[in-house]
Amino acid sequence: MNDLWGHFVGALIVLMTLTFIATWIWLWHSGHKDKFDALARLPMEDDGDKP
Repeated sequence: MNDLWGHFVGALIVLMTLTFIATWIWLWHSGHKDKFDALARLPMEDDGDKP
């Protein structure tokens, strides 16, 4: 294999790791708590339209 391939794979792994960490931080941001709580309650709400 070419040495350039190893650098490409290494850069790709670093990019994927940074993307994972950024997504994790974004999801655990306190500004999303109200939206996630509302989405978690959706299955328990009664629609009233079902027979």
